Amino acid sequence: MEYLDLSPYDYLTFPLPMRTVGWLGRRYGVQGASTAPMTGAELEQFGAASRRLGSRTLGWHDCDFCGAFESNGEYRYYLPDGETYAAPMMILHYVEEHGYRPPRELRDGLQAAGQPQWDWRAERLHAVLLDQSEDLDFRCEAAVDLANWNDPRALDALRRAAHDEHLADSAGDEIGRSLAAFVDRGLARDLIAEDLHDMVRYGIDEASGQ
Repeated sequence: MEYLDLSPYDYLTFPLPMRTVGWLGRRYGVQGASTAPMTGAELEQFGAASRRLGSRTLGWHDCDFCGAFESNGEYRYYLPDGETYAAPMMILHYVEEHGYRPPRELRDGLQAAGQPQWDWRAERLHAVLLDQSEDLDFRCEAAVDLANWNDPRALDALRRAAHDEHLADSAGDEIGRSLAAFVDRGLARDLIAEDLHDMVRYGIDEASGQ
């Protein structure tokens, strides 16, 4: 799949509108390669922002330019201005090995970003996660992305999701990884893993390196 940077995202269904970055292929080539390469500090910042994969599928995608790298899943970047960007896992390979430079809108937004403030995107993901009538794939992705908000409402929703048997069967490991992020921030010290679904405990342990 190939998109021009900043095009509307429509590769998979997702509960929020997003814009694309880093969906490269042979038709458009390595977009942004004619501009100055990213500096070491920019690379470090971009790598740190690309920390959690969502939308992982059963297949793999080979790099169209060298064939030496396979990827699966997407990074999503939530910026303070309310924009959300989606990139394939391959984007780090494109940056490091093929000179790809993400568009200025994303680079500038990442420089300004800390944890995003609770907004309409968080409200939407919060509602999706807790609505048992919602699409299951949407609920699974909401369990991944709500961890972007360092907010007690996100933590409460994830705690409740961890006790939703149907959801935990499908996305318990992702719920666990998101809960582990709140443990790391010191916001879930009272979390008792023994009370949780096996897959949720697995995700917590995996995120904690146990």
